[in-house]
Amino acid sequence: MDEKEKEILQQASEIFGRYGIKSITMEELSRQLGISKKTLYQYFTDKNELVEKTVNLMIERNNCSMRDILQKNLNAVEEMFEVYRYVGERVRNHNQSLEFDLQRYYPQVFRTMRDVHRSKTLEALRNNLGKGIEEGYYRTDINIDIIAKLNLLRMEYFMHTDLISMEELHSNDFFHEVFKYHIYGVISAKGLAFIQKNYPEFINN
Repeated sequence: MDEKEKEILQQASEIFGRYGIKSITMEELSRQLGISKKTLYQYFTDKNELVEKTVNLMIERNNCSMRDILQKNLNAVEEMFEVYRYVGERVRNHNQSLEFDLQRYYPQVFRTMRDVHRSKTLEALRNNLGKGIEEGYYRTDINIDIIAKLNLLRMEYFMHTDLISMEELHSNDFFHEVFKYHIYGVISAKGLAFIQKNYPEFINN
């Protein structure tokens, strides 16, 4: 992938994220990108290919962000705080119309995105729980696989229910309570002491 193609995909991801996919034609996209349709078709056979490559780029960016966190050599509690800050930001910026358009008009691309997200998230959750148990920050009696799947299931449900309004979902208070529910369910006495010492603002909110 050359720099021009990558630049087009990055800008396309922002446009799709803002307006959804269905409403943006190749002509409209070329206009917003400031390039001709001919130039756009030099890089992509059709809109299907452009959408697929755009989604792949979005997946890779997310994976890179997660790798950056996991490579910081943090302990399990610090790592989980970093991950939840990142996930909270993604939830607040989530565009439901983009996901709806993918699911309805590009189902294979949607399934690929969903499956990669699930696989990477479960792997990160399982690894974090295992690390926390080894370090003594998490309880030793938790079932890693069940807790990892439960946490992922809860996050997915939040994104697809009318029980929770978008205002609630995007609020800091909501996600703060979700995180507390998870972290307090897995930490040991040592883990709680670490949070009290290093994250007093979390305890007091």
